[in-house]
Amino acid sequence: MTATKTYLRGTLITAGIAAMMALSACGDKPAASKEKAAAESGEAGHGHAEGEGHGKEEAGESTKMTDEAAKTAGVEIATAGPVSIDDTTSISGRVEIAPEGKGEVRAWYPGRIMSLSAQIGQNVSKGQTLARVESSESLQTYSIPAGISGVIMEKNANVGDTAYDRPIYVIANPNALQASFFLFPRDAESVRAGQSVSIKTLGGQTINATVSSLLSSVDPQTQTQTAIVKLPASAAGDLRAGMAIEGKFVTSQTVAAVAVPTDALQTLEGKQVVFVKSGTTYTARPVQVGRQTQAWAEIVDGLTAGESYVSKGSFLIRADIEKSGAEHEH
Repeated sequence: MTATKTYLRGTLITAGIAAMMALSACGDKPAASKEKAAAESGEAGHGHAEGEGHGKEEAGESTKMTDEAAKTAGVEIATAGPVSIDDTTSISGRVEIAPEGKGEVRAWYPGRIMSLSAQIGQNVSKGQTLARVESSESLQTYSIPAGISGVIMEKNANVGDTAYDRPIYVIANPNALQASFFLFPRDAESVRAGQSVSIKTLGGQTINATVSSLLSSVDPQTQTQTAIVKLPASAAGDLRAGMAIEGKFVTSQTVAAVAVPTDALQTLEGKQVVFVKSGTTYTARPVQVGRQTQAWAEIVDGLTAGESYVSKGSFLIRADIEKSGAEHEH
């Protein structure tokens, strides 16, 4: 009996040790596998993160585009170089008929108007008979012709009226236009005869002209001086007498060693950049901007003369770079 108990106890102990060893072995293998998997995962994850970061850095700086695709998209390339930058000031004005573009039709001698042949708004030609008047002294009837070609703007008499003390008609040539700009004292100091003026029309066209003269008198109510700008005949297609306009007067000109159109500048990752072209690669080049006008920006650092850059459509290149960066992040 005692021997039997001793045998059973030994058997149980042996089985227990074997079970513990088996459990220990089972536990060690998964742990080792987890460590190995974690290591492999860490190595793979580290390599992927580096790859992502590198790709993002490249995408954030440049992009590729064929010349054909760029042309189709409207991207234009220019060569960096010197540009004359204009300093301008904006001044309000009004369109008027120039004095030489106005003509009055008057009776030559006192008398009675016998006939009138034109109406307001009608186009007439120089030399065309517009009225017939009977002289009060000779009782002879004579014809009165148009002194200039243009449009009848005023009609101040009727048949049967006495003519002589006022114009019968007023004619205006719509192509003979000028602009009067009103200079406050701060503007009058910088505006001179001969300066260039650009006027933007409602249709988006630009009319270029020059200051022909400055009136010496000052309006007592507004304290403004008037600058007269003769407009080209082509301006009549966009401007009408009486219209309010704004002109940009070029008050000074300086030459910048390197300048780009203002539209060529873009902001990328908080920096002002210009996209430089090399082959089919467009690279964002951080630049330092000096003087800047509505049309041009002086580049004092970051772009050298002779380099090719995107002068038009730079926003398309920026969008392509930002799109590439977003795709790499995902």
